[in-house]
Amino acid sequence: MAESDTITRNAKSNLAFTLVDLPETTRLHMAQFYAYCRIVDDIVDEPGMSVAERHEALDRWQALITGQEPPSPGIEEEVVSLVQALQLDTAPMLELIAGCRSDINPTQPRTREALLAYCYQVAACVGITSAAVMGASAAARDYAVALGYALQLVNILRDIAEDCHRYNRFYLPAEDMALFGVTHEDIRQQRYNYRMRQLLAYEAALAEKFFGEADELYQALSVEDRNALIPAQAMKLIYHTILLKMQDDEYRIFERRYSVNNFRKLWFLLRARMGTVELPAFPSVAEWGFFQRKRGLFKD
Repeated sequence: MAESDTITRNAKSNLAFTLVDLPETTRLHMAQFYAYCRIVDDIVDEPGMSVAERHEALDRWQALITGQEPPSPGIEEEVVSLVQALQLDTAPMLELIAGCRSDINPTQPRTREALLAYCYQVAACVGITSAAVMGASAAARDYAVALGYALQLVNILRDIAEDCHRYNRFYLPAEDMALFGVTHEDIRQQRYNYRMRQLLAYEAALAEKFFGEADELYQALSVEDRNALIPAQAMKLIYHTILLKMQDDEYRIFERRYSVNNFRKLWFLLRARMGTVELPAFPSVAEWGFFQRKRGLFKD
């Protein structure tokens, strides 16, 4: 088994889940690219490395991607071969390195524009390259960018507590936090109150905006591009559901980590493959609670 396959399987990520029914060659190429993204991200986040060692490791990958250094056998060779075989534009892959590098000594974005610049590097650029690897044309670029913004904003909302306590990172814009009177200490102390809920709803609305843009852009693509991007659309359905669960639950991000189980992921993959065919949706968290409460009314 290729090293990239092992990394992808062990990660058990939402993206890895959506790759299961791709053609074998495309699935392997996506596993190679995903492994690259995973390794670059882990260089920054995994414990046991000094700041200098993290920068050196990222420098190594930058040199590999730009062809300045020969790859070692294994995952390095796989990724370099992928770039060469598909003649990938390496600019987005280098942007990912730059975005991850900024997390070594993180600085809170002051504005939404600064936040989106970061999201572009660590998520939209991943989407741009993923679309190319999956065989979509250059027309899919705007869709990949919009979806990347949406997915990363959901990640940021869901992981606010972990990012604060584990990495001392604050991704919500300083101006937005000031607008609603939320401080770093509120997040550190996990103060769940009206101001916090309003801030999170404000950021969720931005994610919704990009989900809407991605949907419009997807529908405007050719049939061939839409078919190539089925895994991306499955990701869209998974992450939008996570956002809706947070909204239905009034953003109780300090109490639980929101996720989607494997059965629903399979369902969303089917929905993405079915395209524009309208399939029945799962009930929302609030609707499901209503039905659960009403069950007792119909017992014998």
